[in-house]
Amino acid sequence: MIGFIGGGNMAEAMLKGMLAKGMGDVLVSEPRQDRRQQLRQLYGINTTDDNVELIHRCDVIILAIKPQSVTDLAQQTRDADLTDKVIISIMAGVNLSYLERVFRLASVVRVMPNTPALEQAGMSVVAVNDDVAEGVLNLAIGLLDCIGKTLVLPEAFMDAVTALSGSGPGFIAWFVDAMIDAGERLGLERDIAAALAIQTLTGTAKLLQCGISPADLIKMVASPGGTTEAGLNVLNNSDAKSIVTQTLTAACQKSVELGKKLGG
Repeated sequence: MIGFIGGGNMAEAMLKGMLAKGMGDVLVSEPRQDRRQQLRQLYGINTTDDNVELIHRCDVIILAIKPQSVTDLAQQTRDADLTDKVIISIMAGVNLSYLERVFRLASVVRVMPNTPALEQAGMSVVAVNDDVAEGVLNLAIGLLDCIGKTLVLPEAFMDAVTALSGSGPGFIAWFVDAMIDAGERLGLERDIAAALAIQTLTGTAKLLQCGISPADLIKMVASPGGTTEAGLNVLNNSDAKSIVTQTLTAACQKSVELGKKLGG
């Protein structure tokens, strides 16, 4: 049985993908009664408010809680038998050494997914230590492939991954919102500006997924002396790329700080 400790958005995203692939033997532990009821009604799954019960019943345990809550969880489960259990953490900033220390005897996998997983279009990055069996790694990849694409990288890259793909949907949504606001100021109704911006984002992403590089796509759109070039000149002269770098650096540093607070 697969168990989720935490029933928030990311847990629901993974749950939807797994159920769509026929993985229905699932238990979710969630402290909020209304959320437990909602998940039961939506997906027909079993729920509990007892983390220790979940650990006893499940072979694979997905930690879908806030990083700040992991210390309490470790205390709750300190007497649980974790032999042969697989722990998959999707908590930002919580490193493998800490997880292996507090969830002794278990095989531990660290994952950074992102919110497009809600539509099975996520990007997940997996890190494990060398002593984790190949079968455990493949099991984790199989679960994550239900919600999008999966990469395996050394843990040293996870803070950067957290900034780029983990936090990235928030940054991209911020830019789209800024485009919608600008469209309004140029005289468009907000719903029309939103439709134009969102479909433009969707179409651009599909072109990039087809293998067109960002630089080549810019050349395709920006005719010399044209409207796109005029707008790009503003971006380049305002040093927008530096602002993007600063944004991701701040998110990366926060991920590092979270790990240090937990003694990682």
